Amino acid sequence: MHPLEWFATYFIGIAVLALTVVLLVAILILASSSEPLWQTLADIFSIAVQAMLLIIVLVSILAAFPCALFFWLAQRFAWRHVLIYLFCGVLGSLPTMPVVASLFSPDFFTDAPDDEAPATSLQSYLPMLPLFAGSGAFLGAVFWWRTGRHLR
Repeated sequence: MHPLEWFATYFIGIAVLALTVVLLVAILILASSSEPLWQTLADIFSIAVQAMLLIIVLVSILAAFPCALFFWLAQRFAWRHVLIYLFCGVLGSLPTMPVVASLFSPDFFTDAPDDEAPATSLQSYLPMLPLFAGSGAFLGAVFWWRTGRHLR
């Protein structure tokens, strides 16, 4: 597998993560909205496109080092077992949780001083853990399917 294909696989996984997050948030907004559907849909669509592009860029940058390290280790030691890829995919996705959570926080676009910013704890990220772990596992499975199962 060529390095260009590694990057393509990586960005496909990141795009799937971004699309999943944006769709879940859009569904939650639609379900909680009291306005007519046609008015809410236009607003949600414009916000969703912007958020998806922002997530793709930020998550791609944040997860690049862990994924590159894993790609190198997998090639170096010829890891072929799918569970290794799933586990490493989950580990690589975890550092992106605080960044994506801050994008959907109401405080993200305000200029609140640091002393007034709400404290985030590990428990605030627990609801997002299955989504990010699943996305990381998906990316690990895709990488295993594309290259890992063929390593010798």
